[in-house]
Amino acid sequence: MPMSASIRSPVVVHRNIHEAVVDGIRNMILSGELEPGDWLRQDDLAAEFGVSTMPVREALRQLQAEGLVTLHRRRGAAVATVSVSEYEEIYYIREVLETLAVRWAAENFESVDIERLESLLAEIEPAEANREDVDQRLRLVREFFFTVFEASGRGLLVRIISNLWDLSHQYRRYFSSLPELVPQRLAKYHRIYRACHERDAEGLMAAFRAIWAVREPTLVPLLREEEDKGSGK
Repeated sequence: MPMSASIRSPVVVHRNIHEAVVDGIRNMILSGELEPGDWLRQDDLAAEFGVSTMPVREALRQLQAEGLVTLHRRRGAAVATVSVSEYEEIYYIREVLETLAVRWAAENFESVDIERLESLLAEIEPAEANREDVDQRLRLVREFFFTVFEASGRGLLVRIISNLWDLSHQYRRYFSSLPELVPQRLAKYHRIYRACHERDAEGLMAAFRAIWAVREPTLVPLLREEEDKGSGK
């Protein structure tokens, strides 16, 4: 398991040790510092965060509930690997909830920050061309989409969608690594921006339907290959 060269600042001063350790390990996974399949040794993590193994054990249980960690009986914990069935479940739920958010945003176009969308789009294009900084690219794309979702004015819905994006992070990271998908991704981002700029409700819904439509014919087969490769098939 890769660890930073220097020990992180102890989290014992944090108002809630459990939350601090959960956040710390989650960030290591979402940033790619810990990769799918990496083993999570409790002693190493305890030393990393300057705590005992008990809050680490509790944090791993919570992260298992979030889908980021897999606990193996008698073997310990590991960062969750890609799973076609999990991917399909997360993305079906995302599609339903994001449809609601986009529909409500389309009823409230004046709340969409068009200038922010345009600025993000201008940053996303060179970021997509730069294959090195995956985290920056994922951050920009997430902010672009949530600029639309937040215009729905439904705070609880947006928080639930945000949690689902966390659960789907490793899948977005995997697909982001495939350069052949870049042109169609950029075309879809431009389509979303154009619909918001023109206040075209049906165009916005159509743009999102186009994104979801590639799941079964394109993304699932690619992910199934990766899953088979990881299982040694």
